[in-house]
Amino acid sequence: MKRTSITSIIVAFLVVLWVYASLSKLLDFDRSRNQMLNQVFSNSIAKILAWMVPTAELITSALLLFSKTKLFGLYASAFLLLNFTVYIGLVMSNIFGRIPCSCGGVLEKMSWSQHLTFNIFFIAITSMAIFFMEQEKAFAEKTFTSEKGGSQQA
Repeated sequence: MKRTSITSIIVAFLVVLWVYASLSKLLDFDRSRNQMLNQVFSNSIAKILAWMVPTAELITSALLLFSKTKLFGLYASAFLLLNFTVYIGLVMSNIFGRIPCSCGGVLEKMSWSQHLTFNIFFIAITSMAIFFMEQEKAFAEKTFTSEKGGSQQA
């Protein structure tokens, strides 16, 4: 399978993930906000995060839809996933003394270890897509530079 096909499949999975996660929070916003208020953050931060997290997820999914912003969307996905994964790791390490959850939909049904595995899987495939796109970008730049240099010599 070509790298561009693999990247497209990974991007499709990420778009579905971010749209699903954000909509599950926004469609049941009162519940999601209350779950965020149950987090270890102060209430003022939790109120901001209740809007900021699903908004960031939607923006990230939108970035993934366009070729000019796809790579940035992949980096944004990796950033979000890494932050969520670190948070899960801290929760599982009993750093906070309690185990809150503000995940929505199907993700809420997962155990913490399943959620951690899920996130690590998505970090891995997102990293692979970033690697493929960066290689493609470098190849395109090298090709453009050599073509530009070749036309100037003629």
